[in-house]
Amino acid sequence: EDDPAYKDHQSVENMITQQPNLYMRYRTYNTSKNYECLYIKFGAKSGSTYPATTLGFKVPTKDFAEKKEVTVTVKTTPYPKSTEGGARRTAPNTLIYEKISEDESQDSIQHEYYLIYVDSNICAVMRDSRKDGGYGCEMFVGDSSSEPSEMCETLYSSSCGTVKNTVWKSYCDKAIKEEEEIYWGDE
Repeated sequence: EDDPAYKDHQSVENMITQQPNLYMRYRTYNTSKNYECLYIKFGAKSGSTYPATTLGFKVPTKDFAEKKEVTVTVKTTPYPKSTEGGARRTAPNTLIYEKISEDESQDSIQHEYYLIYVDSNICAVMRDSRKDGGYGCEMFVGDSSSEPSEMCETLYSSSCGTVKNTVWKSYCDKAIKEEEEIYWGDE
């Protein structure tokens, strides 16, 4: 995410336009609960925010998925001062939102997610600044049944290493469909 050579592939606003739904295939870290079937459905844009964005997930002990509504804010993060030639970002490359807590703490802290690379309508590699000492990575795809492109795989490996803890399982689409059919009494 700190290499200006990839700046054309680091606009979170372009990513959201191209992939309004993102499904997490795998990530570098585990949590105490290890939620499955994680996805993001972005809401309509309002200024530099995307209110009414849905975060979906499945708790391993349940058959159906659950969801939480959040507001996502986008921001532009500068390159490190040591960047050659004084390159500057012009497009937002960071998402900020309150993450679903998979651990015992129910903190409502805003998390920053840096876009390492996005490949059009196919995939996105993101860095979770609060996992793995600031180096946690997540691989998303724009369609739950698709695989990441070779370029996304390459950048995930070079930026994040080889650890791939699977998050999107074969039964996730069914779990999400079942959640959508549940009447929660709040609509």
